[in-house]
Amino acid sequence: MTSKLCIAFAALLAGPAWAELQALDDSDLSQVDGQGGVYLSGEFSINKNGGVLWSTPTNANPATWSASQRGCGTTNLEVCGLRLAVRTENGGGWFVLDNIKGIFSFEGLTLRTRLINSGFNGDGAGFNQDVLELGLPNEMKFKNAAFSVAVANQGGWQNNKTYAPSFQQTNIFSAKIDGTVRMQGNVLIFPKN
Repeated sequence: MTSKLCIAFAALLAGPAWAELQALDDSDLSQVDGQGGVYLSGEFSINKNGGVLWSTPTNANPATWSASQRGCGTTNLEVCGLRLAVRTENGGGWFVLDNIKGIFSFEGLTLRTRLINSGFNGDGAGFNQDVLELGLPNEMKFKNAAFSVAVANQGGWQNNKTYAPSFQQTNIFSAKIDGTVRMQGNVLIFPKN
């Protein structure tokens, strides 16, 4: 008797699972509210063990380095990081994020569109367009992370100033981060016509 009761109870629980999906017509679909967007979590590392194209030099003499070796612009023998260079104006110099490396992880980065049709000291009403909203994650974790902010007269990286005397880069500041940073707010990316 107990086994028949268990089978009957299991059949009652499984009943809703037999429901099938049905298409919604336009009038039913118009009653559904929702939000669009993407919620991202992840971890990535940049050059924590050396890059594909560069290896750490075996000595401090740049004249003996092979084409696949790089010393981060100094004779300091270390693994170098990623370089991002942006030319800020047509005939001008470069803004550089250099020697980016480490492990970065985040949870709760959001990506969605947002209509700007008010605010911004009255400019929003005239703008009246969608923008891309990048919502900052609540926490971002760093492990052995480092980067330098600089300006340079060229976007490409030079192995050593002795090989390209015209190359000039001025580091504004460098940072090393190990720990957690709490973030708030969002970044709005406006389209350019």
